[in-house]
Amino acid sequence: MLESLFTFYRKNITTYQLVFRFMRIWYILLQVSFLVFLLSSYVSVLGGLIALLFKEFLMFKIGFSGWIGSVTLFICSVWGLNIKAKKVLEQQYGMLPAKGIWRTSEYKIFQANLLKSYLKTHHLYTDEKIKLLIEGHEQELRQNKYPVLLNSGIVISLSVPLWIQYLTFLFKTVTTLEEATIIFMTGFLFVFAVIGMVGFTQYFLGELPDAFLFGERVHRKALIEHLQDARLRFQKEQPSLHEKPNSRNIRTVSPRIIGKRRNSRR
Repeated sequence: MLESLFTFYRKNITTYQLVFRFMRIWYILLQVSFLVFLLSSYVSVLGGLIALLFKEFLMFKIGFSGWIGSVTLFICSVWGLNIKAKKVLEQQYGMLPAKGIWRTSEYKIFQANLLKSYLKTHHLYTDEKIKLLIEGHEQELRQNKYPVLLNSGIVISLSVPLWIQYLTFLFKTVTTLEEATIIFMTGFLFVFAVIGMVGFTQYFLGELPDAFLFGERVHRKALIEHLQDARLRFQKEQPSLHEKPNSRNIRTVSPRIIGKRRNSRR
């Protein structure tokens, strides 16, 4: 049940199937620009660390230049994709284009109706069943986490003894307070930069499969959000359990009952 719904969602409801497959060039350009942005950001951080320690700015200049170029390319690709997506919605689905971003409320309702139709067809459009579907996909999401390739705690703990030996060697040659302060501040900045570098590497390795390849986790997260919206929509469609009976019906029935009681007394 979970996999059949997930397969239907990927093939019929995802934004790629509804919109982006009609504009693959712009879609690929957007992905490439985002990948270049991640790579250039990584190189910029690494180049900044090298420049801080060894006064060598070549890698930083290369990374920063790539970062500027990737941001420019990303903005242009988003602009072109937005214009093309509006044309796709108008030509394929008859939706009027919006003035700003292409993803309108009408498009979101269209996606919600596709999911609702599937749930109704397979007798899953109830509050309890939608809740079970959400919990099932959340469990799949937790089980299919990407492995952590780089643990920042392990890296830092292994590098601490080497760093202590290095500082001990440096401080043996120090003769003034000014030199000691410079070494201390440089070491502090180095440790801070290493922690930031390790954290950014973790982010980069974690975001790359989803952001560039548009992997299964992205689709499953989006499906969970759609199911949550479908559950709220179902709850709003149901009449309130605490709804009071109609007072007009009580007034029309009560005189007849009183009349019958009077006739029985006679």
